[in-house]
Parts: sequence; C-alpha cells; structure tokens
Amino acid sequence: MVGEGPYLISDLDRRGHRRSFVERYDPSLKTMIPVRPYARLAPNPVDDAGLLSFATFSWLTPVMVRGYKHTLTVDSLPPLSPYDSSDTNAKRFRVLWDEEVERVGPEKASLGRVVWKFQRTRVLMDVVANILCVVMAAIGPTVLIHQILRQTESASRNAWVGVGLCITLFVTEFTKVLFWALAWAINYRTAIRLKVAVSTLVFENLVSFKMLTHISVGEVLNILSSDSYSLFEAALFCPLPATIPILMAVCAVYAFFILGPTALIGISVYVIFIPIQVFMAKLSSAFRRSAISVTDKRVQTTNEFVTCIKLIKMYAWEKSFTNAIRDIRKRERKLLEKAGFVQSGNSALAPIASTIAIVLTFTCHILLRRELTAPVAFSVIAMFNVMKFSIAILPFSVKAAAEANVSLRRMQKILIAKSPPSYITQPEDPDTVLLLANATLTWEQDASRKGDLKKVENQKKHFLKRQRREAYSLSPSAQGAAGPEVQNGGCKSVLHNISFVVTKGKILGICGNVGSGKSSLMAALLGQMRLQQGVVAVSGTLACVSQQAWIFHGNVRENILFGAKYDQQR
Repeated sequence: MVGEGPYLISDLDRRGHRRSFVERYDPSLKTMIPVRPYARLAPNPVDDAGLLSFATFSWLTPVMVRGYKHTLTVDSLPPLSPYDSSDTNAKRFRVLWDEEVERVGPEKASLGRVVWKFQRTRVLMDVVANILCVVMAAIGPTVLIHQILRQTESASRNAWVGVGLCITLFVTEFTKVLFWALAWAINYRTAIRLKVAVSTLVFENLVSFKMLTHISVGEVLNILSSDSYSLFEAALFCPLPATIPILMAVCAVYAFFILGPTALIGISVYVIFIPIQVFMAKLSSAFRRSAISVTDKRVQTTNEFVTCIKLIKMYAWEKSFTNAIRDIRKRERKLLEKAGFVQSGNSALAPIASTIAIVLTFTCHILLRRELTAPVAFSVIAMFNVMKFSIAILPFSVKAAAEANVSLRRMQKILIAKSPPSYITQPEDPDTVLLLANATLTWEQDASRKGDLKKVENQKKHFLKRQRREAYSLSPSAQGAAGPEVQNGGCKSVLHNISFVVTKGKILGICGNVGSGKSSLMAALLGQMRLQQGVVAVSGTLACVSQQAWIFHGNVRENILFGAKYDQQR
C-alpha cells in the first residue's frame, strides 16, 4: 500500500535517519511482482497493480466496466495516487531546485539538470525495459525465424523441433510487446509527474509576484499549457531512442555474419537517414518556436480586446481589432502548417529508409554474384524491420527534446526571477489605517532601482519619524495628482506626489474620469506598483473586490463553492 504523504518526498524517515534503497522504492519494487490478486480491492489500483496489470493497463478494467454500466463521476473514480499528486511532486521538485540554486547559484542553476535528477531512476528503469524489448525483438528475426526457415528446408525434419521454435517465437514476441508496453506505462506516469511538478512550481512562483510587469498574460498561458505539455512529451518520447545504438550494433554484426559485407550497405542507409531525421525534427521545432511567440502576441491582443470591449464598441473599432487578431492567427497557422508538413515528411522517412535499405542490400548482393537463400533473405528483412521499428520514434523524440529545451529556458526565467521587496510599511499611529505621504509610483521597471533603494528607505524613515495625523491632512499643497506623467529615474510616474490619510471608522470614496488613476491608486495600496519616492503605509490586511468579474468553466454552484463541500443548510 502507499505510504504516508510527507515521507514521499524525502530520503529520511520519521526519526531523521536516511532510508535504505528498499525502503524508498518498496512500492515500486512490489510492482515487479507479476500478479498481485488483491490489487483490485485497494483504494488506488495503479499503486497496487502487478507487473502484468501495470504494463497492460488491466488495472483500469473495473473502471471501464463501471463506466459502461453507469455514468462515471468524480466520486465514482478511484482516488488520485499520492505519488502522482501535485503536492507531493511539487514539494520534491522544489527541494531539488533549492539544492541546485544553493549549490551553484541562481544564475548558473540548470533546470534541465534538476529535471534529470527528478526522474532519473524511472528513466533508467525505462531504458532497462527498452533493452529487454530490443533483445527480444532481435532474437526473433535473427535466430528463430532463420532456424524455422532452415528447418523447413531440411531433409530430416523434426516436428517437435519446429513446434518448439514456433512456441519460442511466440514467447519472444509476447515478451517484446510486454516490455514495450511496460516502457510506455513507465514513461506516461513519469511524464505526468514531471508536468505536474514543474507546472505547480512555476504557478507558485507566479502567484508570489505582486505584479507581472516582466511577463505578459499570453506568455503565462503558454508556459502553463504549451510549455508544460512539451515537458510531458519529452519525458514520454526521449528515453525511447536510447537503445538505437545497441540495436544497430547488434543488427550490423548479425547481418554481416549471415549475409556478408553487403549487409553494411543497408546499415549505412539507416546511418545516413538518422541525421536527416534529426535535422527535419529540429526544423519542425524551429517553426513551432516561432509559432509560440506569435501565439503569445495573439493571446495578449485577444485579452486586450476583451478587457476594453466597451471602449472598442463605443468607437466602433470591432472590425479593425478583429482583422488584427485574424492576421496574427494567419501567421500562427502558417507556421504550424509548415511544422506539420515537416513532421509528416519526417515520419514517412522510417518506412522509406527500410525499403531503400532492403532493395540496395539485395541488389548489391546479387550483382556481386553472391548466394542468397530464403532463410537469409527473410532473416535480413525481419532484422531491417526491427530497426525501422526503433528509429520510427526518433523524430518525435528529437522534436520533443528541442521543444522541451526552449520550454525549460522560459520556465527557468520565472523560477529565478525574484519578487521586488515590498514598499508598504506599518503606520506608527494606531488609529491610521491607510497613509500615503508624497508618494510617487510607477508601473515600469526602474533600471536604477538597486541604487535608489537606500534613498527610498531613508525617505520612509524620515516620514515615519515626523508622522503626525495633522501633518498629513489633505491640503491643496499636499495633495498630489495622477495627471501628467513625470520622468523619474528613467521611468514614467503614473501617480505623482499623492498624500492622504484614512483613519479607523471612516469611509473614503474616490471618483474621477477614465484614466485618472483610480485603479492605479488601488494597486499602489495593494503593493503592486513600484515606489519611486514617498511613503505608503497600511495597517493590517486589505481585501479588494475587483471591478473585473470572472468565472471558470463550470456550473453556478461550482463557481460559488470553489471546490468546497456543498452545505444545504447554508
């Protein structure tokens, strides 16, 4: 059964002692048991499934039968495995990321290295399953089919030997499929854990920022959707081609042994086609990377269109904005079409390479007047088909690796970005709730912010020492304005020289024209802007009800409850 959650992310037990290999991987080692009959009675069948059930996904059969008989709901589905939950995997990934940053610093930290540490054990297990799959796949055509064909041509035929060879061929093919399915099952679960862990970590970092001036909304959506899916595909496809060198070496040696030097012609065809496939996969990834930047712009423009829909309708700008979004979408679609065409052509190279290799090998063999028998010919054809089976996955792996490399760089920028220090202080007067004293704020990133930190801190101390309620009474000379933008330190001031005080028990209303700075003033009190000079002090916590309402995809009850249990009495 699954252990307790807090101990899933650490190598230490409750007493603080380092756990042994068996203790850490006990649930995974139990999965190597071929059959576990009581797995279906467990709360989560996938964690208690045996090897055959895990590889063939037969642990999902009761759920499929239940869905056939009744409509599946969230309550009827088995609970999520704690090993696949975002909480467990994000905590473990956070520990590894913090160790990486502490070891080499944030500038030299590598998110790719952390990803490898996060999943290396499962990747190595996947490589082992792939090697066993390759061994079983090679034994069939190289040994068994060759012996079966020789047995049919032999004058002294032994029926039991033929039956034994056929049964052995069936066992090797079944074992090959079993290990291939096991590799995919391992990769799918690894990909889910990696996607969940990195997405959660990036989302937590984004939420910790009080402002997102360094990243657009379109980039955020792409990172949490497209980039996280790129990591999912990389974890799914990249470990699979690891056995290609082993398979090609085994096939080359065996082909040379049974066919002679002419077998190297077919092997060379595969060797030539591999860099071609890699180049086309990288070209497809380049088109997709270009499309991602266009997608960012399209999402950002669409969000601006929806946000300012009242103003756009008032000035009848619908057609111009619609045409602008349509043009961006056309550019995006053209880039995606180019990437799709290149990817389709790359996928077609695997069967073409196999056919060309077989034709050239046998043509050269016959032209050199060498003997070619049926057992040798069928064995070589079967061997080349096995090689085609392996390199067919190569384009998807290269594409996934190239896209994941770009996604990791985008995500790493968010992880190493630091939220600026809060400029909000605590007012000295206990009756003061809100206080702004000669505050000048901006939305932009100040290039000289590091050099001005001491200046701002000195201004805070100066104002707080002299703070008296009467000193900040609203007078014409003390009140600021959000009118003209003032250049200060290379940034445009949105709120300039604002001063007011709100005491306990008082209600303050702020009115003004569109664009006069009302929303910016609220953002300043929430700590979402950059303070250039002056003081902003808040007593206690704030609650802000935004004028921009939103709902998520669901019914009215789900939008009200936000995941909480429904209380009929309320």
